[in-house]
Amino acid sequence: MSSEKWFDDYSDVIYSYILLIVRDLHIAEDLTQETFLKVIANEHRFKGQSSIKTWIFRIAYTTTMSYYRKNKRQMHHLRTSNIDSNIASSPEEIMLLNLQHKQFYVALNSLKPSYAQIIILRKIKGFSTKETATVLACSDGTVKMRLSRALSSFKRELERGGITSETFI
Repeated sequence: MSSEKWFDDYSDVIYSYILLIVRDLHIAEDLTQETFLKVIANEHRFKGQSSIKTWIFRIAYTTTMSYYRKNKRQMHHLRTSNIDSNIASSPEEIMLLNLQHKQFYVALNSLKPSYAQIIILRKIKGFSTKETATVLACSDGTVKMRLSRALSSFKRELERGGITSETFI
């Protein structure tokens, strides 16, 4: 399979994953493009030890976290700013304006990044424990422990906003 096919198959899901993290359309587009440039440049390194989807998500994760580390102040502003000003043009983003969805994303973004990543990968993107461990470069046990802690924290944040977690998870 070629990297062009990989782009066709995974660019939308990678974009939505990055958008959940950075919450800015332009930055998400740029990081998605950067991710696939890295995929193309490193296509020869894919050994098939995981699925291609997991491998590409790992590249997206490291690309996004690298950007986050380089731009920590800007990312903090994006994570805590009003969702209406950052996301409002595509059907996916308009959906976020619904009050419950807005509170859901506010609660998600109030979590520490490692907890938000676990919830995004396991509960929103539907990755298995093993796939999540591969993307995040940690053990299956770490994924299970973080998920349990993340869901507890997430539930508290949702309840603080007046929403029960059963509505979403």
